[in-house]
Amino acid sequence: MSKDYRQPTEIFEPQKSQRQLRTIEDAATLSTSGRLITYNDQLKDSLKHGKIFTELFDSLIETNDPSELLSAAQKLVSYHLDTSFITFPQQYSRSDFYLIFLNRLLALHDKERVILQSSDRFHELYHEFPGINTLGYFIFQLETTAQKGAYYTEKNTGETLFYLSFDKHVLRFNSRALTELLLVKYTDDVTKETLRGFEEYLLDIGKFLKEDFGFDVDFTLLDPSNSAVYQVADSNLPRTILDKLFVETAQGGRILERGVNGEAVLKLDDDIVVKLFSQNVNEGASNGWSIKVSDPLHKESWFDVLLEYSFLRTWYLNNLESLEIKSDSLYFN
Repeated sequence: MSKDYRQPTEIFEPQKSQRQLRTIEDAATLSTSGRLITYNDQLKDSLKHGKIFTELFDSLIETNDPSELLSAAQKLVSYHLDTSFITFPQQYSRSDFYLIFLNRLLALHDKERVILQSSDRFHELYHEFPGINTLGYFIFQLETTAQKGAYYTEKNTGETLFYLSFDKHVLRFNSRALTELLLVKYTDDVTKETLRGFEEYLLDIGKFLKEDFGFDVDFTLLDPSNSAVYQVADSNLPRTILDKLFVETAQGGRILERGVNGEAVLKLDDDIVVKLFSQNVNEGASNGWSIKVSDPLHKESWFDVLLEYSFLRTWYLNNLESLEIKSDSLYFN
């Protein structure tokens, strides 16, 4: 990895010791020795502050302990290296530490698929995925609010694929961005194998954050579990959309069946079954429409189905305003 750095934007002021406070008082009385002692103490504290940073950075790039890795990343993304006495003109940005953390986390599990690169033009690190790298690349954009998180963003389009917060132990995927990027923008120029590889890369991030650190993860339409229920945007799904599904299914050489509870049931290859149904609670009151995907191996998600079956993808994308899988509204509009 070639090192490319950003200019610092914030200044850290080390906390003054009692001795420093006394010497500042001396300086105020025009004591030359007091001023010299104050300067020297501030310089020492600034050097100590820089040394702490290098120790954290050592942990981030060298440790084999997941807990130590997360701890170092948590501290580095909020660490202000510069002080009023010492500034470092070459240093990584806080958003770069998120990228480095993901590479290190995946490397600990021998699953490092993404390549960490540096941009001379934009003075930033970025992720490059083989097979997609000619179309786009990925960075983290820091959240502007006090929630202390960051968005994994495709640089060219601005699509935010997921939100990550070390402090809150939260990972949230954005179904809208995943759909627009992987099922619309990339499908004509990227192979299915590459798109599935990128999907696996994203799933690994969520899996390891959940297993290693207990993160709360919402995969949305990427979730391959048979227990996953994908809630669609329109709670009152128009009948016309179901009619369109019937037509697209027939054109795809399949038969849309009616289940025992009135749900639409579509049987696909390898015993994959897709169901579209309305969740009814409280004496018939609608709790919205949802999609379920089940398969014997618990490996197929709604995303996988859309990627594999073009007739379903056409139906989904043509009615996306109603059918879009919901993402966490706390992090995505």
